[in-house]
Amino acid sequence: MAALGHKRNVVLSAASFLFVPEIVSHSDFVALVPERLVRDSADQLEVMDCPFPVEGFAVGMVWHERNHGHVGQRWIREAVVSLVAHQSSP
Repeated sequence: MAALGHKRNVVLSAASFLFVPEIVSHSDFVALVPERLVRDSADQLEVMDCPFPVEGFAVGMVWHERNHGHVGQRWIREAVVSLVAHQSSP
């Protein structure tokens, strides 16, 4: 935003995007979140396109070393990678 001559005033930080729609719906805050997160919230929020270009961001997975070989943990990690790869392909 600074490169475009804008300044932001951060008054709250959330540990996850998932909390943001609920926080914004009960306040006078605004937030920039992925569109798919608020797609079904038009009855609670005013959703609009961002008026300036926004860079993407990286998403990662982390887990405790002791769970690295756990069959269930490995399965869910592989399922997430497969899902993301499937949604990213044309």
